[in-house]
Amino acid sequence: MPFEPANAPPVGFRKAIPLSVKLTVVVAQDALCTTCKEPLRNLANVEFDHVPALQLRLWCEEVKDTVPAANDPAAIEAKHADCHAAKTFGGKATKRGGDITEIARTRRLTEQQQEFRRRILSKGEEDAPVSTKPKSRWPTRPFRTGGPHGQEDTRRQARRRRDDAPARHH
Repeated sequence: MPFEPANAPPVGFRKAIPLSVKLTVVVAQDALCTTCKEPLRNLANVEFDHVPALQLRLWCEEVKDTVPAANDPAAIEAKHADCHAAKTFGGKATKRGGDITEIARTRRLTEQQQEFRRRILSKGEEDAPVSTKPKSRWPTRPFRTGGPHGQEDTRRQARRRRDDAPARHH
């Protein structure tokens, strides 16, 4: 059974958002930006954000669209251009959490998962590629004996102290 990667939309897939969908989204949001809650005064400065990002959605081969659909008004938000840029590219201090970063992270994890599954499935095959990484041994060290505060005592030292102690008689 061959492994199929997570079905992301094909690269370059993007449908233009129809004007009717844009108007539906703006009206549903009461003409307010979903990030800063400020009014969307000039619609020329408004951008429409797919939530979740298109490349983070699953791809349905039957209908040739994402799940949820790329132009579903429930999965689109109207934002100011700077608010949309902050969500897409991440904040000023860190890029973590931006759509671009999450898309790259998802692709990287998917590739690592594919490699892992390939290695696991090939373990039973005789002509499977052999790893070139040398085996390493875990370092060894002696066990500690002694007191609760890290005083190291060997068993021999403990036995000598016990034998050298004066005998108690009651």
